[in-house]
Amino acid sequence: MPRLDRAEAGFTLIEALVALAVVAISVGAIAVVMGSTARGTRQLEGHVVLVQAAADVLWSELPGRKDDVPSTLSGEVARHTWRADFIPISAPLATAGETKWLPLKVALRVSSPSGAVLELETVRLFKRPEK
Repeated sequence: MPRLDRAEAGFTLIEALVALAVVAISVGAIAVVMGSTARGTRQLEGHVVLVQAAADVLWSELPGRKDDVPSTLSGEVARHTWRADFIPISAPLATAGETKWLPLKVALRVSSPSGAVLELETVRLFKRPEK
C-alpha cells in the first residue's frame, strides 16, 4: 500500500491554480447564460404587457359600432399611451346608399413607459352616418 505522506502525494500549487481557473471560467459562463435568460424574460414580459394594453384599447377604449367615430382618438391605459386613427376604406362592391355599415381601417399605436412601441392595423365596421 502506497504511503500518502510522500513528496509526490497531493496536488501541486500549479495544479490547484489550474483547477481554480477552470471552476472560475465555468461559473462565469453560467452567470452569462443566466443574465441573458433574465434579460430575455424581462423583454418577453414587457411585450406581453404591451400586447395586453393594445387588446384593452381595442375592446374597451374604441367607440362602439353605433357611436360616432372621430378621425383620431388617443388616451392612456395601464400607463401605456395610445393613438388610434380611423381611415375610411373604399368598398367598390357597395355604394353609399346600399349598406348602412362603413368599413374603417383602425391604425393603432401603443407606447409603453419603457419606450417600446406596438403598431397594428385592423378593420372595423361602424354605422354609416345618416345624411
